[in-house]
Amino acid sequence: MNPALVAPIERRGHPRLALDLQCSLLGPGMKGFKPVGRTVNISRNGVLVALDAQCAQRDVPSLGESLKVDIELPTNRYLRCRGRVVRVHTSETQAPLIAVAIQRMEFCEKNVRKPVIVAQQWHDIKEVLM
Repeated sequence: MNPALVAPIERRGHPRLALDLQCSLLGPGMKGFKPVGRTVNISRNGVLVALDAQCAQRDVPSLGESLKVDIELPTNRYLRCRGRVVRVHTSETQAPLIAVAIQRMEFCEKNVRKPVIVAQQWHDIKEVLM
């Protein structure tokens, strides 16, 4: 069988939404949230973030690191995702890509950063984002 004709196996458990939203990261050693990138896509259990090109190599989180990602929504809220870095892709020609496995999501009021709603279901998230 020709491997070029075989479709890759889909291993994702949840569909991804292609969203381009500004986001900030907070991890160990970081002082305060830093607006450092934009989302590429998001699902119930993961988010892919493209870091800004000017991010220094020291700002790129390490594999396995715990991280908070605040995603700026079109409303007056943030979607805070708490999770762990599961993939880091760096290249000399592109901005670094960080894949975060989400363990918890919650909505936070803008400029307050305290949770107002803990998102329990993926349809809650999709409703706000769409």
